Amino acid sequence: MSGEGKVVCVTGGSGYIASWLVKFLLQRGYTVKATVRDPNDQKKTEHLLALDGAKERLHLLKANLVEEGCFDPIVDGCEGVFHVASPVFLAANDPKADLIEPAVKGTLNVLKSCAKFPSVKRVILTSSMATVAFNGKPLTPDVVVDETWFSDPVFCESKKLWYMASKTLAEEAAWKFAKEKGIDMITINPGFVIGPLLQPTLNTSVELFRNHINGTQGAPTLPSEIYRYVDVRDVAYAHVQALEIPSASGRYCLVGIVAHFSDTVKIAHEHYPTLPLPEKYADDKPFAPNYVVSKEKAKTLGLDFTPLEVSVKDTIESLKEKGLLNTKNQSERMSGEGKVVSVTGASGYIASWLVKFLLERGYTVKASVRDPNDAKKTEHLLALDGAKERLHLFKADLLDEGSFDPVVEGCECVFHTASPFYFTVNDPRAELIDPALKGTLNVLRSCSKVPSIKRVVITSSMAAVVYNGKSLAPDVIVDETWFSDPDFCEKLKFWYMLSKTLAEEAAWKFTKENGIDMVSLNPGLVVGPLLQPTLNTSAESVLNLINGAKSYPNTTYRWVDVRDVANAHIYALENPSAVGRYCLVGTVIHSSEVVKILSKLYPDLTLPEQCADDEPPMPKYEVSKERAENLGVKYTPLEASLKDTIESLKEKNFVSF
Repeated sequence: MSGEGKVVCVTGGSGYIASWLVKFLLQRGYTVKATVRDPNDQKKTEHLLALDGAKERLHLLKANLVEEGCFDPIVDGCEGVFHVASPVFLAANDPKADLIEPAVKGTLNVLKSCAKFPSVKRVILTSSMATVAFNGKPLTPDVVVDETWFSDPVFCESKKLWYMASKTLAEEAAWKFAKEKGIDMITINPGFVIGPLLQPTLNTSVELFRNHINGTQGAPTLPSEIYRYVDVRDVAYAHVQALEIPSASGRYCLVGIVAHFSDTVKIAHEHYPTLPLPEKYADDKPFAPNYVVSKEKAKTLGLDFTPLEVSVKDTIESLKEKGLLNTKNQSERMSGEGKVVSVTGASGYIASWLVKFLLERGYTVKASVRDPNDAKKTEHLLALDGAKERLHLFKADLLDEGSFDPVVEGCECVFHTASPFYFTVNDPRAELIDPALKGTLNVLRSCSKVPSIKRVVITSSMAAVVYNGKSLAPDVIVDETWFSDPDFCEKLKFWYMLSKTLAEEAAWKFTKENGIDMVSLNPGLVVGPLLQPTLNTSAESVLNLINGAKSYPNTTYRWVDVRDVANAHIYALENPSAVGRYCLVGTVIHSSEVVKILSKLYPDLTLPEQCADDEPPMPKYEVSKERAENLGVKYTPLEASLKDTIESLKEKNFVSF
C-alpha cells in the first residue's frame, strides 16, 4: 500500500494505458482523480468504476484538453500527475486540429495547472517512441536507439507522419515548459503497445494488431514492417515506478522487443491454428532489418519486460473475451450447431472452460451440478455467451445411480469431468475414492442406456499415469503406455492418485465390456485463469507460492494450461480418429524454476527463496507430447499460464499486491 493516503491525477483515465495505470494505482492504495470527457458515459467509465478500490478512492472528473485552466481543480492537492491523454490516430483529415493541437496545447494546459500547485511533486508524461526514432537516421542491426535520440519535427512533417509530429512537438514543448517552471518531469516513451484491454472499446494499437492478424475481418495482407513491441501492463507499471522511485529522471524508452510483424503472426498461428491469418505480404520489398532499443534505463525502474508471446496471446484472449475477434473459421465456430452434449461437474475449473468453449462452437450443453440453485456455483456459467439459449443445468449426484440418466439422454457425447481433487483428506474412501470410482461407473451406466451417445470423454489425470515406482530421471519419457499402480499409491497414502487410477481402470473395463467408445484425457497440474468464483486445488498451489510462503516444495510438477485441457476435450470429440489415452503436459519443471518465472513476472513480489528440504532437487523428466499434438493441442507457454493465473487470482480477490 505504498500509495496509502496519497492523491494522484491521471488524465484521459478511460484510455488503454490509463485504465491499467488507474488499476495499478488503486491496487497500491492511491486515491486517484481521473479525467474523462464525460463522467456520465458508461461505456467509457464502467470498467474503471468496477476496479477494486474504485468505490472508495476513484474520482472521475470532466476535463477538456484544449481548455486552459480546466485542470486546476483536478491537480490541486495531488502529489503526482500522470498526463496520459493524447489522441492516437495514424491518419487524420486535419492533422493540426485532430492531432497536433490537442497534443501540444493539452500537454501545456496540464503543465500550466501543475505549475500553480506546490503539492505536485512530479509529473509523468506519457510520450512515445514516436518522439525518439523518426529523424532520418538509419535503423540497422548495429544501431542501438536510446533516450538520447529525438525525432525531428521537420522530418516527420515532410513524410506526413502526423502522429509522430504531434508527440514530438508535445514532448519538446513539455521539456521547455518544465525547465522554465522548475517542474520535476519524467517522460515514458513506449513503443507499439499491446496486451489485454480493460476498456470495452478498441484503441488504435490493438485495432491495428487485430486487423493484421484477422485476414477475414481485417487486412488481407501482412505489413512488411518492424514494430517496437511493449506490453500495456509494463507501460502502466513503469509510470507508477517513475513516480515512486525518487532518483527517476528524464526519459525512458519502453520497448520489450523489436520484431517483424511476421513474428507475431507465427506466435498467433502457433496458439490459434484456426485463426484466419493473412498469408501474403503487402509488398515484395525485403524485410526491414531489426535493430535494438536500449533497455538499460527502463530496467532501473525495476522493469522486466513481458515476453512478446505472452503479450500476443493475452491480447488475442482479451479480444475474444470482448467479442472483438473470431479466432475460428466459420465451420469450426459452429461445429457443434444442432448437437447436444453433456458435461458432468460443470461448475468446476476445467469443466467451466469446457462449457464456455462448447457454447462458443454452437453446441447445446446439458450440464450437471450439485445444486442448480446455488448461484455461487452457477452464476459464471449462466453468464457465458450462448448460455441463455443453449445451456441447461441439471442436478445430479455422483453416488446416486441413475441420477445421470436425464443428463445424458439425447446427447451425442458425454464429458465426464466431475471428480473431487484434494491432496489432504480425513476419510480417503468417502471423500475421494467412492466419488471418483462409483461416480465414473454411474455416469458410464447411464451412457450405456443411450444409443445416441457416440463417444464418452473422461477427465482422468497424470495421477493415473506416473505413480508406479518407476524412476523419473532426465532420460525418461513418460507416455500413454504408463499406468499408476494402485498398490503403490495405497502404500504411500497417495489417495488422490489412487482415486484417479482406480476410476480410470474401472472405466476402461466397463467401456470395453459394454462397447462404449471412450477417450481419456490425462492432464498434469492444471493452471490458468479461473472462470468460477471459488478457489480450486491446482490454482491454490500457485497462490501458496505467492502468498507469503517461506519455502517452495522440492517437487517437479507437470504443468498444463486449463484452456489447453478444455480444448483437448473438444478435439477428442470432434476428431473421429481420437482413441485411447492422451497425456496433457506442456512443461515439466521444478518448483524452483517456477519461482524464478514468477520473480521475473512480478519483481516486487516476495517469493520463497529456499527449498522445503535439504534433499537434492527432484529431477526433471519428459512427458511425451506426440499424441496430444496429433490431436491438435498447442500448448500455452508456462509463463503465460502463470501470469494469467495470478492476474485471475488478483481479479477475484484471492491475493492483493
